[in-house]
Amino acid sequence: MPPKEKNSSWLYFQVVFAAAVWGGAYPFTKYLGTELSLLSIVTFRALIGTLALLFLSGSGLRPSDFKAGHLWKLLVLSVLGISSQQYLQAYALKYTLSSHAGWLIASTPIMVAGLMAALGERIGPFKIAAFLLGFAGTILVVLSKAGGAALTLPSTKGDLVFLLTAASWAVYVILTKKWLTSWRQAKVTTLTMLAALATLLPPWFAAGGPAEFAALTPRAWASLAYLSVLSSALAYLFWNNAVEGLGPVKTSYFIYLEPFATLLSAYLFLGEKAAAPAFAGGVLIMAGVYLVGRKETRTKILKGASSNA
Repeated sequence: MPPKEKNSSWLYFQVVFAAAVWGGAYPFTKYLGTELSLLSIVTFRALIGTLALLFLSGSGLRPSDFKAGHLWKLLVLSVLGISSQQYLQAYALKYTLSSHAGWLIASTPIMVAGLMAALGERIGPFKIAAFLLGFAGTILVVLSKAGGAALTLPSTKGDLVFLLTAASWAVYVILTKKWLTSWRQAKVTTLTMLAALATLLPPWFAAGGPAEFAALTPRAWASLAYLSVLSSALAYLFWNNAVEGLGPVKTSYFIYLEPFATLLSAYLFLGEKAAAPAFAGGVLIMAGVYLVGRKETRTKILKGASSNA
């Protein structure tokens, strides 16, 4: 196999790996929340993710990257894309199924396109259809539950919080595009993760977070290893490589794998079974995402977009 084809195959493996790992992360987060505080989960993930990105991503950090004009932007991005994002997702999983999370977070590209339209981008027929399909699919997912289609407040509460995190990530993607266009994606992700860790460590130590790890069960340690090593370290690293090698648009298409990875992981790890209305709603959301993608080849608005599980 020629070197170029080998490199291309490796990049495709990396992006599939990242999307599948992020999609499969929600059930592990849901379980880990029963043994560990949400602050400890998010802080430990940020710690491992920061170390991995600093030593393995080749981000090329320089002292000039830490000047005041960049620091406040990185702080905003770290809150939107990492600390509050992961904290709220872990919180929402207390009130909803992991499979719901996988479908709802997949609506992020539709939200990105909607925000870009609000900022002046032309809305074509594909995007209008995408918004309608995404809205219909979201309603189906929110109103469904395993074994029926009744509206239940706890599930609805978790689903709505997940929609909030999808909107937060959409804002993160757009701000990254507008603020730090001269930086490689690896540098943006590394510094954002580092900023998140810097803000999480003080309250974590103050709350006695390290002591929580003494009583963790083997299943909890396995969940933590998945979330920190695979999801917050390798998946970010592989995703960055794919964005650099395949381009942001082609890479973003692979987020379609995430909801299906969530369904499989939730079934195998937690025994969750998705209700038919939720599955139908997820299919509508994915159809909407596909229609949004039909236009992204020109606008390229989904730079590095992912669910950041």
